[in-house]
Amino acid sequence: MISKAKALYQVKLILECLPEEEYNLIPKETIEYIEANFEYDEKFSIDPNIPLEKQKIDDRTYEILDKIIKSAEKNKKENELIKNPEMEGYLKEVRESNQNHNMQIENIRLKNLVEILKKENDKIQKAKELLSEYKNVLAQKEDEIERLKRNNQDLYNCIQGLPWIIKKLFIKDFDIKLLNN
Repeated sequence: MISKAKALYQVKLILECLPEEEYNLIPKETIEYIEANFEYDEKFSIDPNIPLEKQKIDDRTYEILDKIIKSAEKNKKENELIKNPEMEGYLKEVRESNQNHNMQIENIRLKNLVEILKKENDKIQKAKELLSEYKNVLAQKEDEIERLKRNNQDLYNCIQGLPWIIKKLFIKDFDIKLLNN
């Protein structure tokens, strides 16, 4: 018995001998799998003029071919069902029904998105209001700071004048010099 990869090579060579209409019945995934996993065997070749039974083909190759034939027959039956006018009409109805159902689901999803966006827009409006209030509070704070600066300057000016007032009140005839910083 040969390896699976070499059996796939035998299958590949046999399938290449098929007429195009039969070859097209084989699922593309199967062809791709064979192409990706076969191992070249220089000792093996297929003669399309000799029946397969008379060629040296491994049992594993026959097993793989059997699976491929069953899959191809299934595809052929499905294709025949699709060609049936009654079945075609039924499939058309089912597709339209599915399309309507998908549209309804999409509408529900869009409606939910709209609701979410409305909530987010409300949050934006609230944020704008809070920002406006914050700006007003900052403006009031700056006005209060300016007022306090003016009061502090007035107080500072009063303190600067205290030595002169004390001198006038308590010291009358003495010649006193005040020390400046």
